[in-house]
Amino acid sequence: MGGLKTETGLQEESFEKIEAINIDKIGTASWLLRPIQKELVTELARSIQNTGLLQPIVVRKGMRGYEVVFGNHRLEACKRLGFRQINAIIRTCDDDEAFLARVSENLLRNAYIDPIEEAHGYKVLVDKGWTINAIGQRVGKCDSYISERLGIFHRLSQDIHSEVSRGLLTPSHAELLSRIRNPKLQKELAELVKKKRLSVRSLESMLKHAPLPTKVTTESISNEYFVRVPSEFAAFMGLNAGQQLFMYARGQKLILEKTQTLNTPKKVVSRTRKRV
Repeated sequence: MGGLKTETGLQEESFEKIEAINIDKIGTASWLLRPIQKELVTELARSIQNTGLLQPIVVRKGMRGYEVVFGNHRLEACKRLGFRQINAIIRTCDDDEAFLARVSENLLRNAYIDPIEEAHGYKVLVDKGWTINAIGQRVGKCDSYISERLGIFHRLSQDIHSEVSRGLLTPSHAELLSRIRNPKLQKELAELVKKKRLSVRSLESMLKHAPLPTKVTTESISNEYFVRVPSEFAAFMGLNAGQQLFMYARGQKLILEKTQTLNTPKKVVSRTRKRV
């Protein structure tokens, strides 16, 4: 009987055979796209105990027994329940196919996967000769999605990789930050995103329409304090020498407002954190 192409791209027989395999012969996936979540394992164990394992896991033959293609949480739940065997579908696939199947399966389920591990996997495939288009077709994503993930891996500072993996920064934030070439500035903006809980739209607007945030140093002359306005901010605000500005404090922020007359202030999106 001819094979059918599954949503994960693996070849599948019309009637797949489900086998009971000893759990001690099954190892976890060699490439984990997300860490094992104890809460999810607990929920699955409770469900399996009440209704049984409704969906078999998928494995492939390895050097020593079998390796999970997808179903790591179900496997861990069955281990916790003390099962000796688990129902599984055995498929034949190499490392590339197994990785793509895991990505596709998780994306189809809208399950969280580590963006850095995902991007690293795409890099490995590209290094082997896979095209971005071919990868996108296998995981059901457009070329731009694959390119943006690769951009995160290649251009984003290594210091920020772990923060993305831990969920402290979203993939969309990471994609925007990866477009900044200065690693130090990437880090400073990443800290600003976390501290201020900036949305992706706010960060994008900041990067697109205004100079990037920068640190300035106060200077003291005759007991008065001065801050030099960087040229890019002056140009953005349209400042001229001798022009009057309104200055006032709001919390820990020192705010400057451009004004045309003393009675009609015109606020400009430019805020400098108070240093004194």
